[in-house]
Order: sequence, then structure tokens, then C-alpha cells
Amino acid sequence: MNKKTIVITGASSGIGSAIALRLAKPENRLILLARNQQKLDAVNTLCSNKSAEVMTHSIDVTEYQKLQDLITEIDTQYPIDLIICNAGVTNCVGRKGEAETWEEITQVVDTNLNGVLATINPLISRMQARKQGHIAIISSLAAFYGMPITPSYCASKAGLKGYGEAIRGWLKHDGIKVSMVYPGFVKSDLSDQFISDRPFMLTPEKAANIIVNGIEKQKPSITFPFPLNLGTWFLSVMPARIADWFMNLLFGAGKR
Repeated sequence: MNKKTIVITGASSGIGSAIALRLAKPENRLILLARNQQKLDAVNTLCSNKSAEVMTHSIDVTEYQKLQDLITEIDTQYPIDLIICNAGVTNCVGRKGEAETWEEITQVVDTNLNGVLATINPLISRMQARKQGHIAIISSLAAFYGMPITPSYCASKAGLKGYGEAIRGWLKHDGIKVSMVYPGFVKSDLSDQFISDRPFMLTPEKAANIIVNGIEKQKPSITFPFPLNLGTWFLSVMPARIADWFMNLLFGAGKR
């Protein structure tokens, strides 16, 4: 059987582990990356129980050279058909509006933005040579309009949006698909850090089902849930003062 090789970063919990379980099939070879080996082992067991071939690697995506060497090593042994860049962290301003520290900002940007770019970069020329491949990038609906409670997170996800859209156009003629994924609130350790309400929050399993269905259909953009997707569109066309007032009412100064 010619197995499809799928690499998932941030695969130890939340959306990442739910995607791994959704893709755990005999015809797939799952290579799961995350920092926490113990949690990876638990996901490995669950996926293996569904007859998938599973491998795990404990790595921090901010260890850029080590990460790129690992991706290259994996692709040399098992040419990667699909990579799902899901690793991410978040941070919020303080409950009284205190600023994020520089260390917190750099951790978020180094993980969410630079970590994804470092994951993808060594694969591009290899996929170009094969004239095939699929890259899925987990961004956020926060990429479309920033939430006042989490500036650096929104900046990192907006950066992913710009990067993903750019490489999608660039790599189109090389037979490489790029799917940008923009979830709303999904129940996870990450989203539990938000200090505001989280409307229309989904379970990781529901989110993973939407994401995998979209990837399998090779959709260039996967946005959900619909009410928040529609809301971010309205915010983008509203006069800025009205949009800012509304966002502050939900997430910002109106909560203090």
C-alpha cells in the first residue's frame, strides 16, 4: 500500500491531536510533532489503535535549525504529501489592561509566525521538484480583525494569513496546494487563556472535522464558524470607529 505521509505540528493536544485522530487510517502515515513527548505518546496510542502508522518527534518549533533539519530528514525518508502547521501559543493583556511583556510578545511571534515559516521553508523546493504537495496553515479569524485582548497573537495570525496567501499564488503552477485555515474559538488549553467571552466555541473534534473536510476538498480558505466568519467580514467593512467600539465592547475596555 502506498501510504500518504502527513506531518502535523502541535499534535499533542487541542486541534492538533483531534486532526491526527481524524486522519488516523491504515492508508495514512502520521508523523506528529510537538514539545510534550508524554502527550504525543498518548495521541500515538489512540491513532495506532485506529490502524494508522504513527511516528512522533518531540521538538519546539522555535528551534528553527533543528526543526528544518528534522523536516528535511523526514521528507528524505518519506516524501511529505501534506503538512499541517498547527503549533501555536497565545498571550493576553492583563485583566486591568496591562501591556504584554516583550518576552511574551517574542514567544508568540517566534512560535506562531516564525515557527510556521521555518516548518514550511525546507519543504518548498522539495515539493516544487515533485510537482505536488499540500500545505495547510492554521491561522485564526483574529487575522481578519484584531482582538484588543491579545495584540501579539492577532499580529502573528495576520502574518500567517499574508504569507499563506502569497505562497498559494506563487506555488500554484508547481502543483502545490495551500489551504489557509481560520478557526474561531475552539476549546483548548490555548483558548482557555483568553480573559474574555468566547462566543460560538467549538470542540476540537468538531473543528478538526471541518478542517480535514476542507483540506480533502483542497479548499484554499477554510473559515468557521459561520456567525463569527460573517462578523469578521462586517467588521472589515464597517467604519473603523464603529468596529473598534464593537470590539472593545466584546473584548476590550468594555470588559474592564
